[in-house]
Amino acid sequence: MMKVVAAVALLAVCANAFVPQGVLKRDSPLRKSLTRPSMAEMGESDRSLALPMDKRPPNLDGSLPGDFGFDPVGFSNNLPRTWLIGGDERSLKWYREAELVHSRVAMLAALGWIFPEIWHLPGNAAVGVDAFAETNPWKALTTVPKEGLWQIAGTVSAIEFFRLRRVVRGEKEAGDLGLGQGEGRWNPFGFAFDEDEYYRMQVREIKNGRLAMIAIIGMMLQAAVTGEGLLEQIGEGFGLGPGYRLPAGTGLQKFFPEGL
Repeated sequence: MMKVVAAVALLAVCANAFVPQGVLKRDSPLRKSLTRPSMAEMGESDRSLALPMDKRPPNLDGSLPGDFGFDPVGFSNNLPRTWLIGGDERSLKWYREAELVHSRVAMLAALGWIFPEIWHLPGNAAVGVDAFAETNPWKALTTVPKEGLWQIAGTVSAIEFFRLRRVVRGEKEAGDLGLGQGEGRWNPFGFAFDEDEYYRMQVREIKNGRLAMIAIIGMMLQAAVTGEGLLEQIGEGFGLGPGYRLPAGTGLQKFFPEGL
């Protein structure tokens, strides 16, 4: 069972984003979680939506997408100082920016953790034929050429510098990298959400990102313990029993224990 926990978490990361709104009942908890709360819901209740047995944190009024009053440690009671995030007053901006960045990285990492098992770059004589064939991501750090790791570090540094100037020390909202709908933005998919739809998409992003952060931690720990890639672990966890053989030519044999 332990071998498929990470896989289940990964599959659940994207599940919420594909729930069509038309099939959700108006009073369903999922639909309410994707809808901007009313002023009455934010102001009249002093209870946390996430932890009803506890009071709502005073600085979490429900206006941020994905804010359900969950702050058992009390981070929101100590807002970042203006010198850290810029601006004229303390705010939750630095916390939300950090959460969004980690969420986006975790969603990409969850996909990148298994993708090399499906397809990977070919090697060459200079770096070794199997340079990119390692399916255990921990071991891949030692097989990928150092030049490739430097390229990754350089790309990440450039993005971080841009984000620092635009958001952290700039005036843009948390998570705003100039992508998506809006004037002067890069919007190759032609997104054109109204205010309520845009809010729902923000809630979906933060919820999927939070789940992805948990998922990638589980995937990393599982790979460290087993020394195997995730799909390889799934194959071992779903053994089909003695005497069963997968049809030849399906390409599925590599995902299952030897002999199936």
